[in-house]
Amino acid sequence: MSAADIVSIAGAAAARRSRRTVTAGRRHPLGGGYARGARTRRRIIETAIEMFANLGFDRTSTRAIARRAAVSLPALQYYFGGKEGLSQACAEYITADLRERLAPASAHVRSALAARQLTRRELLNLLHSVLEPFIEGMATERPESWVLFFTRAQSEHGAAFTVLFERLAGPVVALCAEIVGRLLQLSPGHPEALIRAVSMIGQIVLVRRGRPILLRALGWPDFRGKRLQLLKEVMWRQIEGGLR
Repeated sequence: MSAADIVSIAGAAAARRSRRTVTAGRRHPLGGGYARGARTRRRIIETAIEMFANLGFDRTSTRAIARRAAVSLPALQYYFGGKEGLSQACAEYITADLRERLAPASAHVRSALAARQLTRRELLNLLHSVLEPFIEGMATERPESWVLFFTRAQSEHGAAFTVLFERLAGPVVALCAEIVGRLLQLSPGHPEALIRAVSMIGQIVLVRRGRPILLRALGWPDFRGKRLQLLKEVMWRQIEGGLR
């Protein structure tokens, strides 16, 4: 047997050992195991959102969450590490839809702002393109626990609030503030531009917080179709009017 043959046989044996090691080290079973794992993870998150919203971070235990979600405590720890990791995952879950809605408009606006000098009408159109999907996201029906979770996260200033701010609120505020600053001919990062941007976003967030009252006052079943279009038009006229 030649040296080349020995090397070839040894390499094949090593490859087989490597495959056995990788297979043994998998944390999820093949096939349907991944789907079951995703469903379990989602069930834990949705249970945690409801409990964090009702009781707050400090008064909610991972043991209680696991019990209500019908999983073992080690399973919860496996997916999230602990309570802080779980609260971060909850914030990611809640903001995922809005981030997906905003991503195309945000990318377009950043590109346009970097490319050239823009007219007032062009700047207003860019601001509108950012805020419209945000209004749509706030008007969409969501579990009430999401609103309570968001409110508590702001008051607790914990890991969930950091995710909510860094992944959603912060980038939207910064983008709107840059447009507003240009519209009002303010220096970059001027406090007035930031305050105005937060005020705009606050008006839109109130659509989510006051959704039941607004729908009852209007006598509407939901914000869909022409009803959603009217909501967007009225809110945009109000925002645009404040920039004159």
